[in-house]
Amino acid sequence: MPRRGVAVAVIVILASLIVLGLTSSFLVDWAWFSAVGYLGVFWTILGGKAALFFAVFAGSVIFLWVNGYLAHRFARRRGHVGRVDFEQIATGVQTLPELLGLMGQRLPWRLLIAGVALVLGILIAAGEVGNWGVLLRYVYQVPYGLSDPQYGKDIGFYLFSLPAYVALKNWLLLMLVLSFLVAGAV
Repeated sequence: MPRRGVAVAVIVILASLIVLGLTSSFLVDWAWFSAVGYLGVFWTILGGKAALFFAVFAGSVIFLWVNGYLAHRFARRRGHVGRVDFEQIATGVQTLPELLGLMGQRLPWRLLIAGVALVLGILIAAGEVGNWGVLLRYVYQVPYGLSDPQYGKDIGFYLFSLPAYVALKNWLLLMLVLSFLVAGAV
């Protein structure tokens, strides 16, 4: 019982420190932007971060969940899978791959796929929030006024649009790699 209490206390303290760190950063930025008279910029940055987080989170979770669901649906064996009696089979199972094969039949794959998709979605979205500046430059872009001599495009494309396309391409590439890993695990 004391170990459980210590573990809960450590988890509560760590969670409190994380929340305190996030809150202090928020309050310092809010105080500074309001002191210099740019509170609207602060709310625009915060809104951009929140919009990017939720868009990437939703896109990642949906993509990974659908991929995992389809991989599970098409990978399962046709026919009836009977209930596994571990006591009877334990004497006949000799290797770890045989035991893992038996355990794989008993796992709640649908819940496992959804849980993994949620956790990976949170991690991916937290990593992509760092591109909030790219998002805001893309949304609020204006023409630069000069054209590229070789392709004839406005230079604003290279400053505002192209970094957003590169960030989108990197996210899609990450989704492709993770979808192969999720499909391989199922």
